[in-house]
Order: sequence, then C-alpha cells, then structure tokens
Amino acid sequence: MMSFRKGMTQAPALFLLAACLFIPSLTIAQEKADAQKVYADVAGTYEFSYEGQVLVVTFFAREGRLYATEGSSGEEVEVKPLDLEKLTFEATVQNTGQYYEIGFTRDEAGKINKCQLSSSGIVIDGTRLK
Repeated sequence: MMSFRKGMTQAPALFLLAACLFIPSLTIAQEKADAQKVYADVAGTYEFSYEGQVLVVTFFAREGRLYATEGSSGEEVEVKPLDLEKLTFEATVQNTGQYYEIGFTRDEAGKINKCQLSSSGIVIDGTRLK
C-alpha cells in the first residue's frame, strides 16, 4: 500500500516537471512565429525626408531576422526587436556606430504604412513606398 501512495505523489511532480520542460519551448516557438509575422508586415521600402535630403531604407527578413539597408550604402544592418507588440526596434550601423530606435505604425486597415527613425535626439518620419 505504501508504494501505491508513493507513486501517486510522484506522478503530479513528474507531470509538472514535464510541463516545465516542454511548455517553454512551445512559447519560444510561438514567439518566433509572431516575430516572423511582424517582420513580414514591416518588410518594405520607406522614404524619409530631412532638411531637403531624402533617405530610402529597405527592411527585409532573412533567416528569421530583420535587416535594413540604406539605398546608397548597401550595408545590411540587423534590426532587433524592442517590443514586437508596439512595433519598436533598434539597430546600430556597424560602419558609423550610429544607434537608431525604429518604430512602425499601422493604418486603419492594419497595414504598416509609416516608419519613424530616432537617433541622437533627431526624429525622422517616413512613409512606405512599397
């Protein structure tokens, strides 16, 4: 009779252990899937105007990560999420060390149509070209 009770108390403990081991991997998989959807929504070309100059930045996803490239430089910069729900990201340009905070905005239909770059106190608004 003692071994039956011992087995009964171990079963819930084993179940909890198994749940702790497998549920986080499901959560991580879901987070990756959510990130991929956001990256696909963000991907596109945006035009920014500042003091008479035009900057064109293309965002794209590759191998599960988001990248940006500026038209003339061709340098690919990894764009890392700060808050996927708020559509905020960060990036540091390797050549210059310039740090950017990047935010995207959805329109009434739910499509991302605007982007905002912020760096060293300067904020530049951009619109999606394609």
